Amino acid sequence: MKWFSAFQPTEEVSARRIAELTASRRAVADAYEIERQRIERDLHDGAQQFLVSAMIKLGEAQLDASGPQVELIAAAKADVAEGLSALRKTVRGIQPQVLTDRGLVAALSNVATSYGPHVTVYAPHELPELSASVLAAGYFFTTEALTNAAKYASRAPVSVLITSDESLRISVVDQGPGGATLIDGHGLAGMRERLAAFDATLTISSPVGGPTKVAAAIPLLLDRGQPGYRLEHP
Repeated sequence: MKWFSAFQPTEEVSARRIAELTASRRAVADAYEIERQRIERDLHDGAQQFLVSAMIKLGEAQLDASGPQVELIAAAKADVAEGLSALRKTVRGIQPQVLTDRGLVAALSNVATSYGPHVTVYAPHELPELSASVLAAGYFFTTEALTNAAKYASRAPVSVLITSDESLRISVVDQGPGGATLIDGHGLAGMRERLAAFDATLTISSPVGGPTKVAAAIPLLLDRGQPGYRLEHP
């Protein structure tokens, strides 16, 4: 009996292993978020500034141009302007300031407004204070789900439900035609892969005729004994 118990993991050892695993997963998630923020800064401070500089130089060249050069420079300016506009939209879409300032529910309510009154966001209880990585994962999952709903269930009613326990749980339900799968062109497979970096799960229910429900459960990655409900303040 003593020999058997010697090889049994004690509660202390088990707790330490769980803590190490939680810390490891949190490190992966935080590294993912740090890299995303670096890309955001590089786009804003690097590529965007080069495009602005190019626009200014093309404008100066246009003043001295003549003949066919005028049309060529004008076309180049139009291309650069279009690229700059697309880049600015990308930078704004990476993480809006309202997400940092006011939290997930306010940010997603703001996104819902841009789609129209047929998209509603519900958060029946205040959310706990979320880490930057969990906050970003929840935001981007929901915005991509709303983009899919707008593409495949245009103008159909869409509801977003946000709750939390040991995980941040978000479900997006649209009243469209249904029939979506994780292997078709709805972008859901890519969404699942990105959530996997946070050890999150993605489930989908989409019978033909609808509705389609896409749900994510993103672990809060709390340490053992750490309270999950330190409420975030808007």
